[in-house]
Amino acid sequence: MDESGGTILEIDDKELEIVENILLEKGCHFANDAKEVIRYWKSVDVAACPGSGKTTVLLAKLKLLADRMPLKKGSGVCVLSHTNVAVNEIKTKLSNYADLLMSYPNYVGTIQSFIDQFVTKPYLKQKTDASIQVVEDSVYAQHLYKLLWKDRSQNSPYQKIRYFIKFNVKNGSGQYDNEISYMENLYQKDGALYVSKQKKPLAGADSLSAKQYETAIQELLVSEGLIRYKDAYQYAVESISELSTEYTELFSRRFHYVFIDEYQDCNQMQRDALDKLFNQNECCVFH
Repeated sequence: MDESGGTILEIDDKELEIVENILLEKGCHFANDAKEVIRYWKSVDVAACPGSGKTTVLLAKLKLLADRMPLKKGSGVCVLSHTNVAVNEIKTKLSNYADLLMSYPNYVGTIQSFIDQFVTKPYLKQKTDASIQVVEDSVYAQHLYKLLWKDRSQNSPYQKIRYFIKFNVKNGSGQYDNEISYMENLYQKDGALYVSKQKKPLAGADSLSAKQYETAIQELLVSEGLIRYKDAYQYAVESISELSTEYTELFSRRFHYVFIDEYQDCNQMQRDALDKLFNQNECCVFH
């Protein structure tokens, strides 16, 4: 183990030649700087402009790792990108190694799906026994409507938020057809209630409407396991802050080599999660 968490791999010229034959056009070779990166097995931030061949270098490193699998101590490789480009490239250009690279203990997928699977959903499972489902705003609004209007009496715990929604639909100059279409665009930020395309809150965090809305959101999570895509971000932020050291250490042990494509395009939540999950002193992180 070197000081940056990566085991040094010796890559000879013959191996490099085989990789070139698989990934490059006939007669083409990797540039010297690309060869240097391919042979480098410590945590590193690789700066490269679009179209420079960074993805091809990633594939070269994956092929070399595949030749050495299974890795020591049952560890694996983690490949993360913003889209499924990595999955598609492996299937297309490393087809003979695809099943191996995309099976346990390895992981190949999007950054967001990784955070959802290993961070957000385990956190939410502490709050509910229901199966977690991330749904579109339209589907979520229908379930929320059924919950809020289930009890229409004066004693309903959601009387104030129902009035709030009906009032804003009625006075919205026809922008929303009904309560459900309005709720598709309703969301909370720092506890206050907002509706899409309006910068000012419609109800403060301390208002009864906002508090009842928050209660309804939590009830839907607990009873049905439902969250919206827009809520997943906030839950991820919450869960990252509560990750235990014992839990995060498991990732550095399982994934000895971690490749994060286009790390510079990650939002702050994604960076915080990835930096906390992968200790660069324990595993080899390339981004």
